[in-house]
Amino acid sequence: MARSAEQSDVLVSAVISTYLLTHLHHVLQRAEFGAVRDGRQAMARNYAQLRKVLCMDARTMQDASAMEIREDLAA
Repeated sequence: MARSAEQSDVLVSAVISTYLLTHLHHVLQRAEFGAVRDGRQAMARNYAQLRKVLCMDARTMQDASAMEIREDLAA
């Protein structure tokens, strides 16, 4: 029973993290477009770089979650 609750907690955490990363991606994207519109190219590049890092982190988290699930299934 505890093992089931433990797996459930991990999955809920992954959903929240994915939602939060998606929200941050959209916020940074709007900020980047606003900076471009206002002629602040350096700021736009910074926002774009932050979005890139968020995407890489999201892929890393997704890969780690998939590995944990496979390990649990193998056990």
